Amino acid sequence: MRALIRSRCRPLARAVARALAMLALLAGTARADPDPKRKLVMLEYRAGSSALPGIAARIVTTLGKQTSLQVLGLDQTRAVYGDHLDQVLVKCAGDAACVARIGQKIGAAEVILVGISELGDVILTMQRIDVANRAVQSRVADSLAAGAMPSEAQIAGYLSRLLPPTDFLRFGVIDIVANLAGAAVTVGGEPQGVTPIAALTLHAPASYDIRVEKTGYLPFTTRVALPPDGEIKVEAQLSKRGAEAAWYQHWYVLAGAGGTAIYFGTRDTGPAGDGRLSLTATTR
Repeated sequence: MRALIRSRCRPLARAVARALAMLALLAGTARADPDPKRKLVMLEYRAGSSALPGIAARIVTTLGKQTSLQVLGLDQTRAVYGDHLDQVLVKCAGDAACVARIGQKIGAAEVILVGISELGDVILTMQRIDVANRAVQSRVADSLAAGAMPSEAQIAGYLSRLLPPTDFLRFGVIDIVANLAGAAVTVGGEPQGVTPIAALTLHAPASYDIRVEKTGYLPFTTRVALPPDGEIKVEAQLSKRGAEAAWYQHWYVLAGAGGTAIYFGTRDTGPAGDGRLSLTATTR
């Protein structure tokens, strides 16, 4: 009898185990953070209201400052989709599946739909719509007095509630190359190993003190400002202590969305020199 019960229970136990495994997989998928560099489009739906002029453009500007998302503003979206975008958006009337189809045509991962209406006060709504799932992921609403405009801090607050926290984590890369192997590298007061070292991915925007040193050589020190999504290449030239005074060229490159800046430096390696680098810059 016990053997019969066990034989009948095994299939049920296996089914339960498979179900639990599937639930765990789904839960893991649900918690996965979206790509912080994904493409978003900004759309605006006005229910006969002319309030809050330029609000969508201000939201796009804030997103550009605080995230690494690829955001298309209203004019860019209209240029890609076509001049009939506004008519299609009116027909959608805020329906998430309909709005998602607009985002799909443009190749976006998500759509942020800004809605403006007036019921005495001005009602501002923001919906984050997932294009693949055609569903609203999050929404924010606020009531503003007629004629009032939200401040920059208010817009940032809306976005912090609308988007996942990982969208606001930004990084840059510092690549440090020295003319000597085995030199100790310190960045922002934290040891990073000895040269040669791999490029470092660090929080940005931020400024970092860099020190490269090796026994018997003058230490190399400098300070760099790392922009979000930027990359700085630092070439550290160490010279022997007590060597004759010499001037030489030193450079590092900062590459970012705003162009490329090449920094040239000279360092005093004479008896009174401490190895500190002086920088000048040119941009291109």
